[in-house]
Amino acid sequence: MTQRQHFDVVVIGAGIAGLGAAALLAKDLGKTVLVVERAPFIGGRAVSFVGKGDKVVVDGIELDASGLKKALAHARTFVSATTPDLEAIFENGLLDGYTFEAGGHGLFWGNNSRVRCLLDHLGEAIDLPVNNGFAFVDHAGGDAAWQVAPRQKYPWMSEQGYVKAMEALRDMAMCGVEDAAALMKISLADWLATKDLPADAYEYLKVLAASQTGHADPARTPAGDFLPYMATARSVGMNLITGSVATAHEPGTIAIAQAMEKVVLQCGGQVRRNTAVDHVIIENGKATGIALRTVDGVETVTAGAVICTIPQRHIFSVLAREAFPADWVRLHEQECWGAGFLSAFIGLRRDVWKDKGIDERSFIYMPGIIRGEGYIGDVDVVMWAMGTVARRSPDGKRTFEFSIALTDNEMRDPQKVKRVTDWCDDWFRKMFPTWKEDVEFCIWTPSPEAYGIWRAVGTERVDVKSAHVEGLYFAGDQYGRRLWGGGIDGASLSAVMCVDAIAGSNLEDAIFPPHHRGLPRG
Repeated sequence: MTQRQHFDVVVIGAGIAGLGAAALLAKDLGKTVLVVERAPFIGGRAVSFVGKGDKVVVDGIELDASGLKKALAHARTFVSATTPDLEAIFENGLLDGYTFEAGGHGLFWGNNSRVRCLLDHLGEAIDLPVNNGFAFVDHAGGDAAWQVAPRQKYPWMSEQGYVKAMEALRDMAMCGVEDAAALMKISLADWLATKDLPADAYEYLKVLAASQTGHADPARTPAGDFLPYMATARSVGMNLITGSVATAHEPGTIAIAQAMEKVVLQCGGQVRRNTAVDHVIIENGKATGIALRTVDGVETVTAGAVICTIPQRHIFSVLAREAFPADWVRLHEQECWGAGFLSAFIGLRRDVWKDKGIDERSFIYMPGIIRGEGYIGDVDVVMWAMGTVARRSPDGKRTFEFSIALTDNEMRDPQKVKRVTDWCDDWFRKMFPTWKEDVEFCIWTPSPEAYGIWRAVGTERVDVKSAHVEGLYFAGDQYGRRLWGGGIDGASLSAVMCVDAIAGSNLEDAIFPPHHRGLPRG
């Protein structure tokens, strides 16, 4: 059976960018909108789970251990190791009352973030609480743990290193959005090289950048995608010590997508789960709709515009290669790379950091746990007990999230992943003498594209409006010629840019303060 329907705009993908764009089109511009999502749940990579008895729930769907693995695959995430085994974790209800993410998510600037600005505009504000404090574990110095005090020298750094690090941070704070376009042409490594940094200062700034970009190697990081974040810290009056990395209360970051879907539905739009796109219909160089695979056959949906939110490397699963120049296809299929996080979600019976003099609400860095050994950059760790600042764990218990930036290729190498997880498991036991008694469970999840698909330094992003197919638009955390940043933060800006490109509007300036807007126009 063949069905045919028409919408002003069809959106492929119900992640932050897709639902954000759809909500704006429906609410602000009165467009008829259809969002299609191949997964049985919304959220894209920003999906999260809540333990309920011996199951977990995502978007109203109950899952067992096997179901969790299938759900994670939709977010390009998988389980590499657990303690105890995953089936035992479920059978014993160990996840009951815990909220956890697919691949681990940290949201920059909390209630002062881009995504919060977008939610406020849509009338669906969500509280995004931030860390309280900053700490550092000096693995090279015998695992000494330091709670960082405001306006005090970092105790693990040399005097010269601290002075140079502060000078570099002050220079970063002066790199506004207006400077970011030129900074896109150089790597962060090149920018840092001009600062004559001692090794301890360089290492600190490197792990700071990795925690915000998912790039372990500064040579792969466009300076323009990191330095404006440091300038934003000044604009919003936030830093790691006062709190700048956020999370979301139960049910986790999926609440953002659910809030956006609510607006779409209230304004007459549609969101269809379990709906796979066979291909975008392109006729005479123009996108005119999509063909859907259904149990009854092919359903054709026509539209005035099509928004594709599939990451660049995977877009040709729905787009015909012959509609685009060969070098453009090659760039996205062969030359882009994934910035990911290898994350551990750990359930604890008590505060293990108290004995170390560390406030467990702190965001914690531990750089250089593995150097060389074939990894593209040093292996650095960031840690945070998200459940200490948000409702994400049962009463009397807490979460402990542990993330490591690796490339997509490293994440798909079982030996490289095992080397890191084995090192961390050994470190847990050495650092915390009662670790075995304190831990209820540990789940390791590699997420090879957690922070998106990135291009080489100096290469422009794909713009939100296709240069090759009329009526085709893109939105997502790495789409937009004027975009800087990534993750949920980047997806929020990209969604607004995409809508402006379709409608000729200027919602970007209406929704975001200057420090959250894109690169200068023109």
